[in-house]
Amino acid sequence: MAESSVVVGVFEDVDQARQAYDSLRAQGFGADYVSLANPQEMHRPQLDLRYLIEAGIPDEEARFYAQEFSEGHALVTVRVAGLPPASARKAVALLQGHGAYDAHAGRERRGPYAPNIRTEQPSPFFDLTYPEDLAQPASDQPPSHRQEERPE
Repeated sequence: MAESSVVVGVFEDVDQARQAYDSLRAQGFGADYVSLANPQEMHRPQLDLRYLIEAGIPDEEARFYAQEFSEGHALVTVRVAGLPPASARKAVALLQGHGAYDAHAGRERRGPYAPNIRTEQPSPFFDLTYPEDLAQPASDQPPSHRQEERPE
């Protein structure tokens, strides 16, 4: 089985995906490492396979994720290349803890989750969202989960 420099979590429930994304951010994973792709909010019905493969996801896995996305499932990705292996394991645990599955485990969650992670070399920056998806009118965007800071 091929190695991957990206950990992907597939979620049947978009709220769980958002919670997983928020947990990853709260645990110190930066916005340049974590991405949330919600097919209900994006203007594209499919993900670009070349983009997934260039980001470090093996071809067969990329096809699985593109299919899951086209069926309406949200994806949370974590770029783990260049991170300590403990951080990659932490990302996997957080995703699983929020109900994610990946290409290795499948929807039935029968296989191991993300068994072949490659962390030794940095991978290129990528985000599964597209600029036109981010340029939605404010009324179409989901409410922010962040608390506003108040001056004392």
